Amino acid sequence: MSKPVCLITGATDGVGKATALGLARQGFKVVLAARNPAKAEMTRAEISAARGDGDVEVLIGDLTSLNQVHRLAEHFKANHARLDVLINNAGVMLTRPQVTEDALEATWQINYLSAFLLTHLLMNALQVSKQGRIINLSSSVYRLGKLTPEHTGGDGRYSAFGSYAASKLAMLLFTLQLAERLKGTTVTANAVHPGVVRTPMLTTAEGPFKLLALLAMPFAVSPEKGAGTSVQLASSPDFATTSGFYWVNGKPQVVKSAFNEPQARQALWQRSLDQLQSRGFCT
Repeated sequence: MSKPVCLITGATDGVGKATALGLARQGFKVVLAARNPAKAEMTRAEISAARGDGDVEVLIGDLTSLNQVHRLAEHFKANHARLDVLINNAGVMLTRPQVTEDALEATWQINYLSAFLLTHLLMNALQVSKQGRIINLSSSVYRLGKLTPEHTGGDGRYSAFGSYAASKLAMLLFTLQLAERLKGTTVTANAVHPGVVRTPMLTTAEGPFKLLALLAMPFAVSPEKGAGTSVQLASSPDFATTSGFYWVNGKPQVVKSAFNEPQARQALWQRSLDQLQSRGFCT
C-alpha cells in the first residue's frame, strides 16, 4: 500500500519542520512547500537522513504571491494522485506594513488568504484520499482579533499585532466554516494552537512583539512538543472523523470570539472569495 502523502507549508523552521519530521517518522511521504530553495533542500536532506529512506519532496512557492500558490498546487497535482493531509502551517509576524504583488497586506495574505486559496485548489486531491485531513495553524491571540477592514487589508491602515491577531482569527473561523461545508464528505478540517513555542519567530521577535516574546519565553515549549497535536491529528486513526474543532495541547477548546457566529463566518468566506476573484483567481 502506498504511503500517505502530507503537504505542509512553512516546514523549514520551528513547528512546521518538527511536524514534517514527526510525520516522516510515521511513514508519511512529506512534501515541503517553501519559498527558499536552499533552506528547503537543507530541511529535506535533514529529514531524509533522520528517517533513512529519502522520501521527502520539495515544492517551491512564495505565499506572498497568489500566482505562486496556484503554481504550487498545480505542480503537486501533476505529480500526486491524491493528498491525504494538508497542513497550513506557514505564518509571519511583520512589524511594519508590507504590500504583496497582489496589492494585499502581507500578514493577511501569508497567514490566511494564501492558505484559503491553497486549500481550495487542493480540495479535489483531498477528496480522492480515503480520508483527507486539513489542519490549519491558528493561535490563542485569535481572541484579540477583529475582522474589520483595517485588520484585513481593506483600508490601508496597519497595526502589527492587530493584523497578526486578525489573521489567526480568520484562519480559525475559516476552519470552522470549512468543516461545516465538508459535512457528509470524507475530508475533515481542524485548527490547532501549537502553544508558545521556542522558534525563530519567537526568539527574533521585534517591535510590538518583542516584549510579548520576552514575557512568554519562560513558558515556551520545544518545536517537537508544539508539533505534537498536529502530528496526532494528521496520523492517528482515532481522529479519522474528527472535524470542526480548535485544538490546544491535544484537547478541543471552546472558541471565544464575538466573531464566531454563522453570519460573521460566512461574511469572512465571501470576503475571501471576493479578494481572490477580483485578482483573477477562482476557487
